[in-house]
Amino acid sequence: MIPLSFLKNSLSQNSLRMKLIANIICYSIAIILTMSGFSQEIYFNSSYNLCGVYDSEAWSVSDGIIIEQQDGYILCGATVDTVDFWMRRIPFMKIGLDGEMIWKKDFGDPACDYYTGVSNYFLKTNDDHFYISGSINYWQPTNYDVGLLMKLDNQFDSLWIKTYDLNLDEQKDTSLVFNQMAACSNRDLIFGGWMNGSHLLLWRTDSSGNTRWYKLFHFGNYTLCTGYSVIQTSDNGFALGGFMYTIGQPETGNAVIVKTDSLGNQEWVKFLGGPYLDNTAMLSRSPDGNIIMGTVYGEVMIGHNAKSRTYIAKLDNAGNIIWQYKYAESQMYNFLINIRALEDGSIIACGSINDPNIYYGWILKIDMNGDSIWYRKKRYLTGENSLHYLNDIVPTSDNGFITCGEIIPISPDTGIRSAWVIKLDSVGCDSAGCDTTVGVKEHGSMEAWGHGGIFLWPNPAKTIVNCQLSTVDFQFNSAFSIDDISLVIYDIFGREIYPLIVSKGEEGWTVDISHLSPGIYIAICRDKENRMYSGKFIKSLK
Repeated sequence: MIPLSFLKNSLSQNSLRMKLIANIICYSIAIILTMSGFSQEIYFNSSYNLCGVYDSEAWSVSDGIIIEQQDGYILCGATVDTVDFWMRRIPFMKIGLDGEMIWKKDFGDPACDYYTGVSNYFLKTNDDHFYISGSINYWQPTNYDVGLLMKLDNQFDSLWIKTYDLNLDEQKDTSLVFNQMAACSNRDLIFGGWMNGSHLLLWRTDSSGNTRWYKLFHFGNYTLCTGYSVIQTSDNGFALGGFMYTIGQPETGNAVIVKTDSLGNQEWVKFLGGPYLDNTAMLSRSPDGNIIMGTVYGEVMIGHNAKSRTYIAKLDNAGNIIWQYKYAESQMYNFLINIRALEDGSIIACGSINDPNIYYGWILKIDMNGDSIWYRKKRYLTGENSLHYLNDIVPTSDNGFITCGEIIPISPDTGIRSAWVIKLDSVGCDSAGCDTTVGVKEHGSMEAWGHGGIFLWPNPAKTIVNCQLSTVDFQFNSAFSIDDISLVIYDIFGREIYPLIVSKGEEGWTVDISHLSPGIYIAICRDKENRMYSGKFIKSLK
């Protein structure tokens, strides 16, 4: 008979059995998915020259993963031609499932620079074609930008190109940039960007690229406001993520979110961050209809730069913060470049960091409640001064991830600026059995912990898992000490795991799990009044 002692005593026996069966089914499915992720054997960490027709001196960047196909992945980015004044072009590349290049091509014009947007600048259409958005920078007769929308066929050849301009006379002095694009519920397109580096921009077209309306947003006479990220919200309005800073006061930069109705009329604006230099708000829409925002939170100024922590928040459509957490250590030159809410409600984000003098790309995965699952730092080059940036990350059909960015070699490394692509497994490893670590949330605030849960790390774990009752729950049980609370580990069938080597500290426990089989386990804490607190962790392969 399956023990039921870890379930609440107030439930009836029938309810207990039904709940346990449901839990076993859910956990069994999770184990299958988890183990399929662990058994995945395709890894690569590679660099590429994306230039299609020019010489090897052309630098390359990969900033968007457009689509996974049956036999590989399509990526996009930036390169130059090296022939016609080094004009910037938009390249496309297909690599196989093993990372080998299959084909590449690029698109541009010898008279101007073509730019893609920021991460989510592409969409697949219902007819298996693709939209790519960005901007074109013209040098003559004056230097200015126009918004760009291209429609491509399934071979990534251009079907049509449209540009968007706010210049009303021959004096071209107004620049317009599209940074991200999203599909509306009626197949319209919505673009987020900026005008002249001073106004956030929201621009809506139909599916053929014909303009319906545009809106500009600005906050303060001496501020620069730039828009980067856009989503359609679950109430058919829009959320535009951007950055605002006061001219001459670099420490005042803040992430900003503008929420509008379906016609682009502002409903509310929210500035997120602290008193020091933060960064732009990157947005995603979670499966439950709420708004996910990612940025970095400046904690101390060093000159004109800030040491920052990764900062992610979940907001409802009224602008109320549901939860907000900071992750990992405070570091210089920390940037969150993209964030995505996944189908299961979990969240994946990527960026770059200087830790402390080595530039890494980083990836963070958290669950739907903001709890850290894992955190990875990645490199390709070995020199301490070389730069690494990760610009986009998407889940793959084998339960892993693929992420892309760029590397910039600095002596003693050699070579040129190149596109960078990494294929990861389900726990963010680019090789079998890599170390498992997670980001650490900020302690000491009611928002940083969920009542009734346990914080477990690392998760997944191979040999040791640390268990700590949340700060909030210690406050709730302020009359208790750790000696008043018991810890028991169960497998998914409700069987108590015995024996375990457990070391008790002042605030929690360290558990030796090296002898456990790979799978999902449940940690249960009970206080002296029989209140129960629980959490799950994964025991990974050795």
